Parts: sequence; C-alpha cells; structure tokens
Amino acid sequence: MNLTNYGWNEKWEDNFLNLNQREKLVPARVSAVYSERYDIFTTEGEKQAKMSGKMIYESLYAAKNPAVGDWVAVENNPNGPWIIKGVLPRQSCLQRQGINGEVESQVIGSNVDKCILVQSLLGDYSIARLERYVAMVWDSGSIPMIVLTKADLLEEEEVIDKIGEVESAFPGVDIMAISSITKKGIDKLMPLLEPTKTYMVMGSSGVGKSTLLNVLMGEEIMETADVREADQKGRHTTTHRQMFTLENGALYIDTPGMRELALFNFQGLNKTFSDVAEIARTCKFNNCTHEDEPDCAVREALESGSLTVERWESYIKLKKEERVYKSKQIRLQKKIANAKVKKQKVHYKDFKRGKTGKIEYQY
Repeated sequence: MNLTNYGWNEKWEDNFLNLNQREKLVPARVSAVYSERYDIFTTEGEKQAKMSGKMIYESLYAAKNPAVGDWVAVENNPNGPWIIKGVLPRQSCLQRQGINGEVESQVIGSNVDKCILVQSLLGDYSIARLERYVAMVWDSGSIPMIVLTKADLLEEEEVIDKIGEVESAFPGVDIMAISSITKKGIDKLMPLLEPTKTYMVMGSSGVGKSTLLNVLMGEEIMETADVREADQKGRHTTTHRQMFTLENGALYIDTPGMRELALFNFQGLNKTFSDVAEIARTCKFNNCTHEDEPDCAVREALESGSLTVERWESYIKLKKEERVYKSKQIRLQKKIANAKVKKQKVHYKDFKRGKTGKIEYQY
C-alpha cells in the first residue's frame, strides 16, 4: 500500500523524521476510531492499532489522542494490534465543545483539506446553523464547501432562491445543490474532489450524508434511513467517523449527524461574518458597542437594510458564546495543570524502590 495515496508527502516525511526516535517506528494514517481501538492505513495494508501505555498515561486531555485523519508513528506488533507511539503535528483540526458542560474539546477530524457541509433544502435548512459550521471550518485551518441536498423535492425556482441566500451569506465559498436520487449536481461536485486530498462531510441526521457517500462510491457502502415527513428529521445511520477512498482517489471522511455544535474556538468568526466586521470597522469609535454611540455604522446598516437583523443577531449570539467559552478555557487550563501536578507525584511503591526521580514507563 502506497501511503502517498492517503496524502503522505515530503512535509509529512519531515515531521515524521523529527518525531521518529526509533528505527522500528513507521508512519500510518488513522482511518477510523472505535473507543480505544483504531483502524490505520499502513504500507502493509489496513491494520488495527491501539495507543501505547505511555501515551495513554501522558495524555492530559482527549483532544491530544489520535483522531480520524491523523498521521501517527506506530510500531508493528505481529501478535496483535499495532502500537501508536505518537501523533504528528496536525495541519488542520476540526473541533467543537464537548457535550454536557465538558470543558475539553471534541476533535471531529484532522488534516482535512476541505470540509463538505451538508444541509437539506427541506426541514434542516438554516443559515444560522451554517454560520456555526463555516466558522468552525475556517477556524480549523480547513476550507468549507456547502452542499444543499434533496434538490429534487423543490421547484427549480425555490432551489435557485436558496442558493442565492447561501451565496450572499458566504461569498467565495463553493455552494451547490444536488439530488442523490436524480444525481442532479453530482457532476459539479465530483471535479472538486481531488485525488489524495482529504474531505470531511458534516451535517445533521437525515440530510443525506450516507446516501451521498453511496452515490460517490458507486455502491451501497453505508446504511441509510428515511426521515420523518413531519419535520424532515432522521436518525443516525453512521455511528462512527470513517475514512473512505473514492474511485477517483479522493479521501472522504463520513461522520455521524450532529445534534449540537458549540464552537470551541472563535477565530473563524471574522471570516464567516466578514461583511459585519467590515461594517463595524467604519464606526466612529473603535470600541463601539453598537448600542447608543453616535455615527455607529452597524446601526445605520441595520436601519438601511444593508445588514439584516437576522445576520446581526446570529453574530451577537456567537460573540456572547465566545465570552462563555473564555471562562471555560480557564477551567480547562486548571484541569490540565492539576493533571500535570498529579502525574509528577511519585507513587509510594516507586518511592520504596528508590525511584524518587522521573518515573520510567514500559512501552
């Protein structure tokens, strides 16, 4: 198996040589994650792997663990799963806030060249939701693409209107409407998927992600499920993130539907809301709150209609979430600091054995 087919290049080679401290380590790419088990692409084919004991112990938080798309340094284990010894520095990282108040981030995928944001033209259609996705993608270092599915269920004029709305909100982003049933628009999507490049698809349940994968693969790879007619919502058919190779050599990561998407970083907001940021820069005061200051360009734009109330409210909502996020980051740093202190303590058994310095671990 040639790793260049999975995105390996000279840059990754240089990173690997910096990481590789033992001749017996070889590079591999993570293609799927199942709790504590991993599927990896190696020069010897697809293998199963697990993290080394040392790597597990030294992991301060889950975001540092291997994710789908990561390049890793592994050791061949002829008697079982290969052993992952390290993760190469990521070129891009898609992550969101953990659920249930968890302060750590949840890594969705890494080293993704472009992220395909899938939204149905029925039921699921929401500019505000797309704004969250696009902000996350810009922040990750990847490039967003927007695919609107189920175009066969609307009149052509309605489809054109929806595309116009999305284009106005996200200038410069590739946007297209498709139908996996009639194959409409697939001919426009396929040329954008380049060999050895990595693409990740994201969206809610029931928008047609698995159906789209089946169409692109030319065979029934993933199970699909019908959506409810009342609200066009569906259930998860994809249960884990997994990388596939399309017929043209493009790498395609399928993901489960997302019920919630809270941003972990907010650096992508200015690019997502570039129109709002540009208007705000023309306010009379640099610290304008856009409430009662004179010569406020934002208020003027809202009054004239050049900036819609809906878009401004979406921006304000995300900026408020950013303030909450900053307080969570303080909690996360404390959690990491406490973990470091805990792991630097010498266990009583090691103390009795005379190991009062750095504890040595077996691989």
